[in-house]
Formats: sequence, C-alpha cells, structure tokens
Amino acid sequence: MKNYKRIISAMIAGALLAGLTGCGQATTAGTGSSADTSAEKNVSSENTELKKVRIGSPGNDSYPLLESLKLALDKGFLAEELNAVGYTADFTAFQEAGPAINEAYASKALDIAIYGDLPALTAYSNGVDTKVFGLASNQMNLGVIAGKDSGITDPKELEGKKVIVGIGTNYHEYWKHLIEAYDIDDSKVEIINVVSDASSVFTTGEADAWLTVYYNDVYFAEQGIGVDIENTVSHPEMAGLWLATGRTEYLEENPEVPTAILKAMKRSKEYTVEHPDEFFEAISSPTLGIDVFKKAYGFDDTFSYLDYNIDDAAVAKLDYTAEFLTSNGFVKNDIDVEGFIDRSYIEKLNG
Repeated sequence: MKNYKRIISAMIAGALLAGLTGCGQATTAGTGSSADTSAEKNVSSENTELKKVRIGSPGNDSYPLLESLKLALDKGFLAEELNAVGYTADFTAFQEAGPAINEAYASKALDIAIYGDLPALTAYSNGVDTKVFGLASNQMNLGVIAGKDSGITDPKELEGKKVIVGIGTNYHEYWKHLIEAYDIDDSKVEIINVVSDASSVFTTGEADAWLTVYYNDVYFAEQGIGVDIENTVSHPEMAGLWLATGRTEYLEENPEVPTAILKAMKRSKEYTVEHPDEFFEAISSPTLGIDVFKKAYGFDDTFSYLDYNIDDAAVAKLDYTAEFLTSNGFVKNDIDVEGFIDRSYIEKLNG
C-alpha cells in the first residue's frame, strides 16, 4: 500500500476510533470522565466498604461500555455481580478510545478495559502487562459502503477509486482481508485516511467508498446514500473482537473481579436471547435509530456473538491481528497470542 509508508506507527495504537465504539452515539463528554449510571451509583452509595475497580472503554459518559456489557450495565447485572464480591465499578469513558486506554494502562490508571483486539495487542506487544480474560463480542462487524453513483458493485471494483480507510485501525485490518479475498491491486486504489470526518467526506462525494462499522453501512444504505457491497456479517472470519482485558497484576490480586464481569456478561447474553428488543435499545443510537441496530445486530437470533468464551475462532482472529501488526511494522516485537490469553477465569466460571 504505497500511501502507508508515511504513516507513523503511533497512529496504529488507535485501532478503535471515535466512530468505532459499538454504540454510534456522538461523544460529548471529556475523556477520563467517570460515568454516573444509576445502577452503579445507587448500589455503591449503600456500602462505602466496596473496593473500586477502574474500568475503561471507548465511548462517553452516557455510554461507557460495549456490546453485552452495555446491557449488563443498564440492567444492573454488572453492579450486582461486582457488589457480591466486594467491588464497585468506577468507569472512565475514553473518546480517544484505544490510544488513550493504552496510555492509561501503561500508567496503571486502569484495572480493566473493554476494547478492541488491535489496540489491546498493540499495548501487549509494547510491554504493557495485560491479559484478555473474555470477550464482550466475538464479532466486531464492519462493512464497505459505496456511493450510489460510484458504479461499484463488488470489492474488486474498488480499483481505480477513492476509498476511505482509517490507517492503523480495525478498518485497515479489514482492508487487508478484502485485498486477500478479492485479489485487489491496492496500488490502484487511492486511500483516503480520515476517521472523524469520514462520514462527511463520503456523503459529499469526495470518496467513492468507505470502510466503516456495519451499522453505518446499514444506515447509509437505507437512506439511499450508498450501497452495501461487502460486510463481515456475510464474512464473519473478517470481523474483529471486543475484548475484556485487565492488568495482569490486578487480575492476579483480585481474581473475583474478572469472574464477576464474566458472570454479568453471561447474564446479559441470556437476558438478550429472551428480551432482544432491550438489547437493541441499550446499544442503539438516537441519531441512527433503533431499527438500524436491530438490522445490524439482529443477524443471529441466538446472539452467539455475545459468547464470552475465547474459542478457537477467536484465537485465529487474534493470530491474524498479531500478524497484521508485525507484518506492517506497526509493532517491533512478535506477539505471543497464547501468552496474552488467560482462560482461568472462564474455566472457573464454567467449571
């Protein structure tokens, strides 16, 4: 990819962009602000003896957690499970997402973080001692939306076009998947590296296509602004992961915490299967509307993508991401994926 050589490696720590938070809401709160959710506030105020666990995630104050954990937060499952073992959550929502979370981890300002596989592996490769102990979602869905008048009907036809790809992000990794799957000659593609302004660049016609989160893909297609030409719902092997991670030292000293979080995630998935509309409402954006999220997330009525287990498919995705980071020179060291995984808390819960 000829235009990538000038992109400094610091950019790739991001991986999770402001628009890739799993919620689609506009971020209005400042980074580092603690979310004040009623479920957590009410329980913690009753017992001042509870120890705080500092949890970070991309988002904003009104949306500090992702996927299954957002419902777990809204329904009080997370508060209940943490309180039961003597803890209460102190949330920090990071508008800058992956890079800011990695910085907080490096300075030991966070104990737990729920975020994407690419920034998490980047931090781990750079010597931040963290582990992944579960999954918030095993399918971070992305898509390719082409302009309605672009003439593009499949990914191969992106050759000769202008395509928005956030360099060093999960979109960049998805682009690599597409190149391999569709034999795209990337030297014939003009990459537009924008993130925060991607929507306006696409809708004004400055780009012919846009790699974005799948719910954006659904929204713009339904609005008649673009055409969905590819997505990871159809090709889940190309999707990313939302990881539940923690500082190794903290996990070892507080093993009740990851187990409690996993319990809350398990309850959330079970509740979602019985009450899917409440899940869609929890994760939806008032800007895009709940119907968009029903379509974007309703492709599997068993909600298997909310399974917290780190199975072989998840490991394969982590391996691919690790190879992507090293082969592109975004990290200096080889990544020991198995060393990054700690299944002991899952085994304890399942056992």
